[in-house]
Amino acid sequence: MLVVVNKQREIYFIDNVKFHIDQVKQLGSFVEIEAIDKTGNRGRERLMEQCQYYLKLLGVNENDLQPQSYSDLLLAS
Repeated sequence: MLVVVNKQREIYFIDNVKFHIDQVKQLGSFVEIEAIDKTGNRGRERLMEQCQYYLKLLGVNENDLQPQSYSDLLLAS
């Protein structure tokens, strides 16, 4: 085992949009926004618009986005 990720997660939904609110020991707070299309009727463009809407609403800037996994972040620290 390389690293253990110790986190607390709360999950919320608004319609088809899922929010993961994470508190990760040694790293801090994170939010993941996931627009879900179970029926295939919304399309990628609409799902991206939904995510962008909530990023803006929550005040998340482009430079706040984190492309790495929690385990990668912990290994790099």
